[in-house]
Amino acid sequence: MINIKRDSDLFTISFLKSDVTDNFLHSLLKEIEIENYLQKNKMTESDAWNLSEEIKENWWRENKEKILSMIGSDLENCH
Repeated sequence: MINIKRDSDLFTISFLKSDVTDNFLHSLLKEIEIENYLQKNKMTESDAWNLSEEIKENWWRENKEKILSMIGSDLENCH
């Protein structure tokens, strides 16, 4: 269950810990941060490129072990 409360200039979102993982919450907050940045700023093409590279680097850092372990298990099954 998710509850959203809005006061004059503040949103408060509450939910049970069991409803989301820490990784999901981190990703959600990162998306909100990016959206906020995009709405407030006029990005140049260079800024957009740098942001996309940062997003890819963060994604790879967070998913590298999972992806490599999946590839490793697929390779083992091929022999």
